[in-house]
Amino acid sequence: MLLIIFLILLGCLFVYRKENDADIWQSVLEQYSENLVGSKQVDLTHDGKDDLVVVSKYGEEIRLEVYTMVEDTPTLIYQDCAADNHAGWRWYYLTTAQDHQNYILQYIPEIWNGIGTYRFEVLSFDETGEKKILETQELSYDSLHVSEEEAAVLAENLEDFKAAYKKWQESSTPLVVLGDDPLTGETFDAVLEE
Repeated sequence: MLLIIFLILLGCLFVYRKENDADIWQSVLEQYSENLVGSKQVDLTHDGKDDLVVVSKYGEEIRLEVYTMVEDTPTLIYQDCAADNHAGWRWYYLTTAQDHQNYILQYIPEIWNGIGTYRFEVLSFDETGEKKILETQELSYDSLHVSEEEAAVLAENLEDFKAAYKKWQESSTPLVVLGDDPLTGETFDAVLEE
């Protein structure tokens, strides 16, 4: 009988905590006013509690921010910006790994006159906001100053990178995706909305 009472009280505490966190997250969102584009509650610190992902827009700049609760206080643990120009290219997805945990897939292509780097990271955070990398891939290339043999190796490496990126991308929900993807050639505009 005591076990049943204990389980009922534990359930009530969980429901209270969940509702209290929702109220706190709502107060965080109110600071964005007309700049808020979208938000999502999801556990990115892998502590069993939802964190808050916020997408906001200021002029042409789109911001992605992640908040977590530290001692019952909402704390900003991650912030980055994206824009629809080559210097601001950043694509963000919400993804799930084989461990059934939530992660952010961050894809950053950097390209200047045939020379550049494709890079992606699959990341989460610890409870203090420290970034934890599950996977990272990077491909640097120079398509202008290569021999035919080096070009063939580069093309093979590019296909390997593209396959690894697509594996994550296909099972992901877009958070911020702007413009033409120089890797795949796809055009896709999506920003998390309310």
